[in-house]
Amino acid sequence: MVTPDSTQVIDPEFAFYGPMGFDIGAFIGNLILAFFAQDGHAGQGNDRKSYKEWILKTIEDTWNLFHQKFTALWDEHKNGSGEAYPPAIYNNPELQKLIQEKYMMELFHDTLGFGAAKMIRRIVGVAHVEDFESIKEVNIRADCEQRALELGKTLLKRRREFVSITKVPVYLTLVLDWTGAVAKHDYVL
Repeated sequence: MVTPDSTQVIDPEFAFYGPMGFDIGAFIGNLILAFFAQDGHAGQGNDRKSYKEWILKTIEDTWNLFHQKFTALWDEHKNGSGEAYPPAIYNNPELQKLIQEKYMMELFHDTLGFGAAKMIRRIVGVAHVEDFESIKEVNIRADCEQRALELGKTLLKRRREFVSITKVPVYLTLVLDWTGAVAKHDYVL
């Protein structure tokens, strides 16, 4: 927090300089936790279906907008200083595109991994999320958390099998339905 007279650091343990996938992964992980908590807050006349659909759309939109803006900035500044893939070496447009696609896929997988770690930490760690904590019925809360943990484990272990963000909401819905295939991890991503 900065004012003209002072600067104060709030929660300095969360100040972080590291992989780009961390920030967007943390955001997406929190959206996924909110998604799984909705069944615990549903009641008569409010099944939270439209809100869950909004969360799923927001997950996709977040990654797609990030991807679009990031690659647009990359293209715009490809001849700038500090370029990791200088055109003098990577002077073929097809090669530049291939490198960009590979980098973005790696970043996507990092995003899923960091999001999964955030989800697991917020359920089994000390700092829980209010989305789950405010579910009064213990068995319902446990069921919501278990499904979120199931997805978190899958995202962490199998993140490289997800080839696009569109697969994530589909898988979330399958975990929510808790089919035998998902519980046994034999769903083909």
